[in-house]
Amino acid sequence: MRRLIPALALACALACASPPAVRTTLPALAEGDTDPAAGYEQPPVLRAEDLLPASLLRSEHHRVAPEVVSDGFIRRYRIESEFGAFEAHGDEMLRERVSEIRALAALAEVSKSREFARAMSQGLQVPFVAAWNLIRSPVDSITGLPAGAWGLVQRAADLATSERGELEDAAFREFIGFEARKREIAARLEVDPYSSNRVLQRELNRLAWVTYAGGLPFMQLVPFQKVGVPREPVLAAGGGDRIRDLLLHHSPEDLRRFNRIELAVMGVPPEERSAFLTHPWYSPRHATVLVDALAAVEPAEDHATFLRLARSARSEYDAFFFQRAAELLRAYHESAAPLGRFVGVAGVPAAHSAEGRLLVAADADYVVWTRPVERFAESIQEELAGDGRVVSAGLLLSGGLSPRARAELERRGIAVVERALESLGPQPVALGEGAR
Repeated sequence: MRRLIPALALACALACASPPAVRTTLPALAEGDTDPAAGYEQPPVLRAEDLLPASLLRSEHHRVAPEVVSDGFIRRYRIESEFGAFEAHGDEMLRERVSEIRALAALAEVSKSREFARAMSQGLQVPFVAAWNLIRSPVDSITGLPAGAWGLVQRAADLATSERGELEDAAFREFIGFEARKREIAARLEVDPYSSNRVLQRELNRLAWVTYAGGLPFMQLVPFQKVGVPREPVLAAGGGDRIRDLLLHHSPEDLRRFNRIELAVMGVPPEERSAFLTHPWYSPRHATVLVDALAAVEPAEDHATFLRLARSARSEYDAFFFQRAAELLRAYHESAAPLGRFVGVAGVPAAHSAEGRLLVAADADYVVWTRPVERFAESIQEELAGDGRVVSAGLLLSGGLSPRARAELERRGIAVVERALESLGPQPVALGEGAR
């Protein structure tokens, strides 16, 4: 119980923090980096309708802006909806945001029902809920608690069961119940209960309090069935069912404890485990998927190297970048050849395979040939030349790359696997439906 506070504090920090406008793992473009006269390509300006299936492009609740910009790695989308405007950095975040908008539409329908109004009235009679007006004024954070209630939960969690007073114990029980209900609702809607989407967090919190404190039978509500929240087309072959079960049935602190144990088994030193598991940009979901993928790459050496790289994350996209890198390396390990040792190349995760190949894993929608990509290729060549244990190099990309970029990489002896998660077999643990 005493260890609940760090996880909850982390969750609150994630919800309250504002993600930066750009991610930082891959280099930003500078003047001259895309100069055609120097032999480089300019990132394309694309049309959403040329990239996306109709279900992602628009619905009665959202519309993706026509123009899609790219920095040579990641596409950036703007989504307009009745619930506000959202930015999505990358194809996967776009899928998640569209799923979340559809979930918001379902939640809005539920809140209009007579059952919701009755449950709200009943929930307000519960002393703990009424004292801090949890239903009518839910706070904008993952915890769903205003300052006064949050303080009481903190104090209750910090006390042994025998030391808690009646009010403290009641507050703690109410919070645990609320948290479990919120995960159930998120799973029902197929969205991430730890999403950084502040609008979604507010509405999930609201319904969780009403259903938990007011007894609203949300599992029987028809609107949840009508909205058509997208389903995952392919389950992750590498532990997807296990991950979903963990995220649904276990609290953030449970997940943190499980991840700590997994990392200890991998031989990661305590200080490295702690630094990663308390990192402000890794939600419980990001951390759990990443650790599960690393655990599957055995008996590889030096998992701590991967975690040290992952700790450089300075944005939500960064956290996803390293999560996806772990999934890419796992896919290669399980479908192509065993991996033996984790390394880093220019800050990007990589590993040596048993067949003597250096595999570098990167999440990118579409790579074009720019100066930063050329420098990255040179870093791979230097790693290849400086380590006698590897004889070839490969780049595992989650997305694709331009013909020019492929030709330049291959000319430097770097083989490329595009859309590696699909090509290698196991699918990522993703939300929503795929984009082209």
